[in-house]
Amino acid sequence: MARRYYSSTAVETTLTSSVSNSATTLPVASTSGFPGTTPFTLILDEGTVNEEIVTVTGVASLNLTVTRGEDGTSAVSHSNGGTVKHGVSARDFDEANAHVNTTSGNPHSVTAADVGAVANSLVDAKGDLIAASADNTPARLAVGTNNYVLTAASGESTGLKYSNILTNLINLSPEERANVVASAATGTINIDVLTASVWFYTSDASANHTINFRGDSGTTLSSLLAVGDSISVMWLVTNGSTPYYPNVVQIDGSSVTPKWAGGTAPTAGNASSIDAYSFSIIKTAATPTYTVFGGQTKFA
Repeated sequence: MARRYYSSTAVETTLTSSVSNSATTLPVASTSGFPGTTPFTLILDEGTVNEEIVTVTGVASLNLTVTRGEDGTSAVSHSNGGTVKHGVSARDFDEANAHVNTTSGNPHSVTAADVGAVANSLVDAKGDLIAASADNTPARLAVGTNNYVLTAASGESTGLKYSNILTNLINLSPEERANVVASAATGTINIDVLTASVWFYTSDASANHTINFRGDSGTTLSSLLAVGDSISVMWLVTNGSTPYYPNVVQIDGSSVTPKWAGGTAPTAGNASSIDAYSFSIIKTAATPTYTVFGGQTKFA
């Protein structure tokens, strides 16, 4: 509905000439106190059989452009000297009452911006977060990858990002993840520390093999470790009657030489047993450089 305007100081006036039932211009003697903005309501010949409600849509001096026969009244002819009065009619009360009693929709047509709210359309999927890219500027942070954590990142538009923070790197609880694989050790075996810190191959090894420590297929171990950080990883290899062992150790595809317990590197596995190889990896320089401590223990 269009807003109408009102005045408490409008002075009743009269028509200065007669008007037909189809005329859309009313000549009046005065507009004193009438609302300064259209549209507003006038009542012609109030209290008579010719009473008519009109809506004023334009004012040009003492000539008023009107819409005739409003609010259930009929457009009729009015004589010179007929009364013209600013007032209200049933529609003013009915519209307000209907608005107050509206129980559905958005009767005020209020937008999120009108009340400083964040629009639902800002988020697109389960897990999305609302952050900020600047003062008073909400922004969407898309849901992250499973098992990633939210960290501060000043270089990102929202100041936040999801990162591969390896929960295994720091002993936060007595529980550790183990990856049990029903395969035989052979070739190059990627030890993805983002998956687990304990790797157990349960079938008999079929050859000496290379173990390569990394984050995962798309993440280097170097990117997970700052200088001075360390990680402990266990490699469990099952041997049958012909034993094998990891004769090459790598980090992110580059060979490293561990410092072995007892001062001597293993040169064979142990037959009909499970050999446990423990590694403590310390990042000592950003190049990157590592010191790796290793040990071999037989379990049978």
